[in-house]
Amino acid sequence: MKCPKCGNELEEGKLLCEKCGEEIKYVPDFDIELEDQLKESISTMIEELAQETTEKKETEIERFETEDLKEAFRDYFPKKRISFRINRMAIAVMIVAVIVTAGVAGFGALAKSMENSYDYQYEKAVQCAAQQNYDAAVSHLERALALDDSQTDTRFLLAQYYDKSGMRPSAISVLNEILVQRTEYSKRDEVYDLLFSIYEEEKEFEKMGELLAACDVARIVSKYNQYAALPPVFNKKGGTYDELISITLEGNTKGFVYYTTDGTEPTVNSSVYETPILLESGDYVIRAIFVNMHGVVSAEASQSYQINLSIPESPVISLDSGTYHEPALIEVYYSDSTKIYYTTDGSVPDKNSIRYDNPIELPYGVSNFCFIAIDDAGVGSETVGRSYELAAEANFDAELAVQVLKNNLVASNKLLNLEGNVPDKLGHNQYRVQTVVRIAEALYYIVYEEYMDTTGYVHDTNNIYAIEADTADLYKAYKVDEGEYHLTPFGE
Repeated sequence: MKCPKCGNELEEGKLLCEKCGEEIKYVPDFDIELEDQLKESISTMIEELAQETTEKKETEIERFETEDLKEAFRDYFPKKRISFRINRMAIAVMIVAVIVTAGVAGFGALAKSMENSYDYQYEKAVQCAAQQNYDAAVSHLERALALDDSQTDTRFLLAQYYDKSGMRPSAISVLNEILVQRTEYSKRDEVYDLLFSIYEEEKEFEKMGELLAACDVARIVSKYNQYAALPPVFNKKGGTYDELISITLEGNTKGFVYYTTDGTEPTVNSSVYETPILLESGDYVIRAIFVNMHGVVSAEASQSYQINLSIPESPVISLDSGTYHEPALIEVYYSDSTKIYYTTDGSVPDKNSIRYDNPIELPYGVSNFCFIAIDDAGVGSETVGRSYELAAEANFDAELAVQVLKNNLVASNKLLNLEGNVPDKLGHNQYRVQTVVRIAEALYYIVYEEYMDTTGYVHDTNNIYAIEADTADLYKAYKVDEGEYHLTPFGE
C-alpha cells in the first residue's frame, strides 16, 4: 500500500506515513457515491415493505367486493393512500436512524480500539516527532511500550526522544538497559553512539571509560579510544626466563603508565613508565595501571617473572687502589665472552658507559674507577671499584705548569690573555692536566687544550702540550698510544 499524499511505500498496518506524517484511513470516507447507494437500498426496502402491506390490505378488501359493501364502507377508505406513504417515510427514518446510530457506535468503538493499540500510539509518536513535539512523542511511545514491551527499536527511539526533550537521565537509563539486557540488538553500535554523545557533552569521562572497558563492538572501541583506559599491555608474558629480558608497557591511547616491580599496588604516585624495564637475575612482580589524558584510570594488569641467569665473573684490575707518584697504566683482565665498561666518577657502569679496549693511563689527581663485565645476554657481573691519586714529586706542580703554558701561548699570540680568550672567537680555551708520563728519565705533565663556546659546550682542539716537571720546558705532544707520547719543541 502507498501513501495517498506522497506515494511512499507503507508497511502493512501502518496508520501514519513515516515520510510525510499523513494519516492512513483504513475506514473509507463517507462519499456521495456511497450515500446514493445507501439511499437506493433504503428506498428499495421501503417500497417492498409498502407493496407487501398494500397487497395484504387489498386481499382483505376483496372479500367484501359487493357493490353494497363498497358503498357502505367507501367513506372509511381515503381516496389516496396517504397512510402507506407516511408509514414508508417513518420506516425509512427509523432505518436511517438505526444505521446512523450503529455507525456512530461502531466508529466510536473502532476509534477507542485504535487508541489502545500499539501501532496507533507508535504512529502518533512519529507524527508528533515530525512536528518536533517531543514531549507528546515521548508520551505516545511510553503508552506504546506499555502495550508491547518487546519492541527494542521503539525503546531505542524513546531514548532518542527523551534526549531531544531534555530528559537525559531517562535517555541514559533506557540506553544502558538496552546494552545490558538486549545484547542481541542489531543496532548496538548506534545505541553506543547516542550514549557516548550524551556522556561527551556532560563530560562524564569516567563513565565512558567504564563503558568502553566492557564494550564488545570493535568500531565503538576504536572510535572512542581516546576516552578508554584499558589495562597496560606487557610485551612479554610472565614466566621463567634463562636470559636477561626487558619489559615494555603500553597504554591504548595517550596517557601515562604507572608501575611497581616489587608487587605493591600501583598508583599515580608510582614510577612512571618511560623506558623498558630491565630484569636481571631474580624474581619480579610487575603491576601497572594506565591513566588517559581525561584522568580515567584503567584496571590493573600484572605479570610475574623469574629470571635465572649465570652471572659472569667480575673483571680483574691490575692496579690496586692507592696514591702514586709515578705514571702508571690501569689494565683490566676479563673473559672473552664479556665486555668491560667503566666510569671514572664512582657511579655504577652499564653498557652505555665507557667501553674498555686498551690500558688506561692513570689520571692526574684523584679518580674513582668502577668496572663491570657484561656478557652477550646483557647480564652484568659484580662491579669492581678502584680509587687512585696521582701526584708528581717535582720542582713545578701541575698548577704552575699550566701557568707557564698560558704565558707562552699569550706571548705567541695564540691567546689574547691569561683568561684563555682566543682571537676571532667569543669563547675561551681551558687547560686540563690529563696525566704525567716519564720520557727518557724526565717527568712531564700532559696537558689537554679544550675550547668552551658561549653556550658552555666543550670542544676538543686536538692540541696536547707537555711541560717538563723540573725545568718547565714546554713541548707540543702527540699521542701515539695509551701511555705513549711523542714530543716536539713548542715553537715548531
